[in-house]
Amino acid sequence: MDLSSTGPTHSKAEQRRCVRRTRAALSEYVQAERGAALAEVLTGEISPDSLVAAYFPMSGEPDVMPFLLAHIRRGGRVWLPVVADVAARRLQWAAWDPQTPMTRRTAMPLQEPAGPRKETAELLDHAPLALLIPALAVDTAGARLGQGGGFYDTMFAQHRQLQQVQRLAVVHPEEILPAGSFPVEDHDLRTPAAATWEGIVPLDGSRCEASARDSV
Repeated sequence: MDLSSTGPTHSKAEQRRCVRRTRAALSEYVQAERGAALAEVLTGEISPDSLVAAYFPMSGEPDVMPFLLAHIRRGGRVWLPVVADVAARRLQWAAWDPQTPMTRRTAMPLQEPAGPRKETAELLDHAPLALLIPALAVDTAGARLGQGGGFYDTMFAQHRQLQQVQRLAVVHPEEILPAGSFPVEDHDLRTPAAATWEGIVPLDGSRCEASARDSV
């Protein structure tokens, strides 16, 4: 399905429905193959000594878990988000490894790690820091279409220093859309690059890929 076919006149809600339908059609085999390829891409892009602030993937999202496991095996550290305040759209962070107990939120389809939490500002004390940002889509100018909760938009608005760290929106290749494919507001998060299983894509108005792999 051509995710850009809805055009710029359609709402974010319509574009979200389109992406979610396409993700739901991906088989477990394709997801696993793409997850393994994505792990190779991210391993080559992110330093082994980086603290990686990532996410636990929901159904259909690009599977970052193979990379997170590989990053831990090479001595890296991983932190995952925990919703601290729904009304304020505030995230905290907890350390994760394969032995970390996970709990599921009742009101949201989220898996969160148990254990001590850190505020986002504390993550900035770690260098290098790499953020893997979940997204439903991005456009070639860097605008991100999220799930609609506003947590990442709020986090970046409150912590401008995050604009200085390595950050990658993680999407499927077909979710990189032409600029203007969905409405963009001033508060929407922008990202300088996207990570897909095909490679790293600079989001500067072009669809230039740093690397590519054969189609899965």
